Amino acid sequence: ISNPSVPIQISTTSVQGNPISIFISGRYAYTVNVAPNIISVIDISNPKAPTQIATTSVGNTPTSIYVSGRYAYVANLNSDTISVVDISNPKVPIQITTANAGARPQSIYVSGRYAYVANNSVDTISVIDISNPSAPVLIGTATVGTGPTSIYVSGRYAYTANPGSSNISIVDVSNP
Repeated sequence: ISNPSVPIQISTTSVQGNPISIFISGRYAYTVNVAPNIISVIDISNPKAPTQIATTSVGNTPTSIYVSGRYAYVANLNSDTISVVDISNPKVPIQITTANAGARPQSIYVSGRYAYVANNSVDTISVIDISNPSAPVLIGTATVGTGPTSIYVSGRYAYTANPGSSNISIVDVSNP
């Protein structure tokens, strides 16, 4: 943004379905698209001409995406899972597995060897060991405020936004 007081949209591009979450990694944008239950990969190397280059199917009602290394991790609200997608070749993303994440996972954040998921309908976060991306393992849960919709991890703490209880929760995740 060359002039923060006057931001200017320079382009748009179509993606399949209804994108509701985006993650940028290098020259690519990754979106989750609710209606067709897919992720889209968009080449953004030329910001004036972004181009969708690939899609792949994920779980039911994907709501959040996080990219770490060669994998994209997706929270799938209505299938109670996360999807792990190999994006080492962005033109051919492949879902390699799904794993249980708790009830109605709304948001996902990856830090180190763990994925942290905010579970909307049961007011919890789940901690999933992703050290082997082909075989993620749910290793713990913690209760948070009502209806968490977003999660962020910084250092030894996970933070959730909980609109149902009008608060945030801070969870020590230093020893998941």
